[in-house]
Amino acid sequence: MDETPNGPERVPPAASNEPAWGPPNPNYPPPREHYMPPGSVPPGYVPPDATRSAGLSTNAAATLAYVTFIPAVILLLIEPYKRDNFVRFHACQCIVLTLADIAGDLVFGFMGRIGEAVRGLLGLLLFVFWLIAIIKASQGERYHVPIAGDLAESFAANL
Repeated sequence: MDETPNGPERVPPAASNEPAWGPPNPNYPPPREHYMPPGSVPPGYVPPDATRSAGLSTNAAATLAYVTFIPAVILLLIEPYKRDNFVRFHACQCIVLTLADIAGDLVFGFMGRIGEAVRGLLGLLLFVFWLIAIIKASQGERYHVPIAGDLAESFAANL
């Protein structure tokens, strides 16, 4: 307490623990149904990077699926990733892009110079889509390559 010309004045402490200072906290104590002891987790809670125990995050696994179709097939078969819809989608999209590339080789491979030109343009277009898909998968985004993305989405849903 400090003395002033009008009498004693009450000065608030630097960090008040007194219940008389400030409005009461409506969130304290927490309601019983919302209270969780420190260190516990809510039922059904899965951490965002639950696949980290297998060694790869979800984004890394989805990005790895685009290296070739072989990691894509492997990721569709091994346990922590075959249940992850994000990884399944990107693995299926890589397989669909690979099949489109093979189909382009078969269709335009026997057409001479015009076929070679069309095949070159198709290869460049598939490369650009592949590069965009890798970047988006590493950022955790679901990028749908036109036509192939819709096919991959339906395949991933049926696996």
